[in-house]
Amino acid sequence: MLHADPIEHWQVSHLAALDYDALMNLFKSLEAPALGDVAGEYAGIDYLGQSEETFAAALERVKAGDGIFWLGKGIPGEEGDGASGYNRLRTPDGTVLRRDRFGVHRGTSPIDGKETLMLKYSDFDNAAGSIGFLDEVRKVNDNLYLCTGTPEEGSGTPGFFFLAGPPAPFHGVDDRESELHEGAVV
Repeated sequence: MLHADPIEHWQVSHLAALDYDALMNLFKSLEAPALGDVAGEYAGIDYLGQSEETFAAALERVKAGDGIFWLGKGIPGEEGDGASGYNRLRTPDGTVLRRDRFGVHRGTSPIDGKETLMLKYSDFDNAAGSIGFLDEVRKVNDNLYLCTGTPEEGSGTPGFFFLAGPPAPFHGVDDRESELHEGAVV
């Protein structure tokens, strides 16, 4: 794959211009970010695909229902031992919510068997957790990450999204008592 710009200078537009197969090949060639590399609140951009069908599906995911719009993710820069992140959502009145939590872990990718940074929704009691949604994060450069989102703990068909920095500070979820499984301790 020949590119005019070196990958360390890539921006979201470079990823968005690729088709699904090219994104998957790129994902498999990338490494997981090092511990602490992904820390803060990142802008989230859903891969729109290159057809009306994929664009419509991506638009529905980004809208998140009820006029809510997905802004991105907050990731603490820590992994395991209760480390958790969240999604940032904008409501129609402009309020930014920090919810839809996930656990942050280092693990083996169900996609390619490589080490990956996993965002595991089933660690919490929310809609994405109920379907075993699992995100994986791979580093493109210091301010850009290529990510997959896959149901069934990674055994379903992956979709793509991008996280772009520089990040804002990590704030933490709005309600630390929310989305906990029964019997979980904060």
